[in-house]
Formats: sequence, structure tokens, C-alpha cells
Amino acid sequence: MKRFALMFTLLAACTTGAATNASCPTENAPSYAAFGQPFFATYCTGCHSATASDRHGAPASQNYDTEDDVREHAGEIDAMAAAGPDATNTAMPQLGGGVDHRPSSTEREQLGAFLACMSAAP
Repeated sequence: MKRFALMFTLLAACTTGAATNASCPTENAPSYAAFGQPFFATYCTGCHSATASDRHGAPASQNYDTEDDVREHAGEIDAMAAAGPDATNTAMPQLGGGVDHRPSSTEREQLGAFLACMSAAP
């Protein structure tokens, strides 16, 4: 039974979620300065930063230090941590690396909207 639980945990950790298909709101769209930067500082860059002293297993290619970094990985972030009409992804963030609580459902929805706005921007 313990092996089954361990295998399930490992499998869950290796899978990614689905695209949320969140949309960018036409009014009061979340910006990097007001939403993105604080969200990533709170939940992501403790591990996903070029300057992180302990990445806790985060891939070296996944850094979210700047708006451009986030834009480059928006689809992957969406599939791991955001929420929208088609999916709620909760694989990230993992606790540790400076993260002591997970984002709320509202924050995950805001993340989905923010990433959709980034994808829509030229």
C-alpha cells in the first residue's frame, strides 16, 4: 500500500495540468506591477530565480525574475499554477523555498487572467 501511495505521489508530481483558457479582462486587467511581480515574488522566485541559492529542484531554465521571463513561460505557468474556465491547476507552488502557503482560488484565477493578458499583449 505504501508503494502505491509513493507511486501516485511521484506520478502526480510529474504531470502537468491543462490550459485554463482564461481570458484577459477588458476592464481592470491585471498588470505586472500590480499583480504579476508581487505574485511571483511571493510564490515563485524563491525557487524559480537565477539568483536562488537553493532551487529545490526547479529546472535551471525556469526563471521568473522579470516580466519577459514570465511571458516566455506563460503557457507552462498556466498549466501548473493558474485557474480558468477549463482547468484549475495546483501542482505549483510547492511549499518550501520561502513559500509557506499556497495561492487562494482567487489568486489562481487572477494568475490565469494575468497570463492571458500577457499572451494577448504585442
